[in-house]
Amino acid sequence: MNYIVEMKNVYKSFGPVEVLKDFNIQLLEGEKVVIIGPSGSGKSTVLRCINKLEPIQSGEIFFEGKKVDEQTDLCDLRTHIGMVFQRFNLFPHKTALENIVEAPLVVKGMSRADAETIGEELLTRVGLADKRDSYPRELSGGQQQRVAIARALAMNPKILLFDEPTSALDPELVGEVLVVMKDLATEGMTMVVVTHEMAFAKDVADRVIFMDGGVIVEEGTPADIFETPSQERTQQFLKRIRH
Repeated sequence: MNYIVEMKNVYKSFGPVEVLKDFNIQLLEGEKVVIIGPSGSGKSTVLRCINKLEPIQSGEIFFEGKKVDEQTDLCDLRTHIGMVFQRFNLFPHKTALENIVEAPLVVKGMSRADAETIGEELLTRVGLADKRDSYPRELSGGQQQRVAIARALAMNPKILLFDEPTSALDPELVGEVLVVMKDLATEGMTMVVVTHEMAFAKDVADRVIFMDGGVIVEEGTPADIFETPSQERTQQFLKRIRH
């Protein structure tokens, strides 16, 4: 089977702290995978290893069947693997549109006219057409995160990684970001989402992975995990977050 991403026996530590232990995952094109688990379980590290923001000590990572290693062109890799961070990471001195067009201009060598056309289309897509000339300081957290999603989409990635994209938002702003993410899922985008939004996972995920202690404790459909989890650790986690 041809996987878009595959991690084989990946081991990752920060000094003496083991973060991923003999970690294995396979992702199919078009699949929506949600990773849940307690803080410190290694969820975000999985995403950061996929696009090589973090090096691994051992194991193998493949993107579209090609091994990701020291010879990999990281700029090219990250053109195809978009990432949306918890804290937006927008350039504060650039407008919403300028944030979106930066990578197509610099990395892809696109003309400014073409990049701005794409940028304006993406701002419309995430419901922010009227914010093209606004700076991050003039936008709410939810609006900044939607600009960040548009920025990731501007590179026309083959997969999008979301690292707790709503955890830094006020509760009333979470919904506007989740709507954009659900639309992307409906359109067929391959997505890996680390989140605490269980309702989103139930609605959108093809597969839910529960992690703890750097390993996959259990995985399955949303019904498998949320309605009939087989592992006691999964049951404990879900019981705790429900209360």
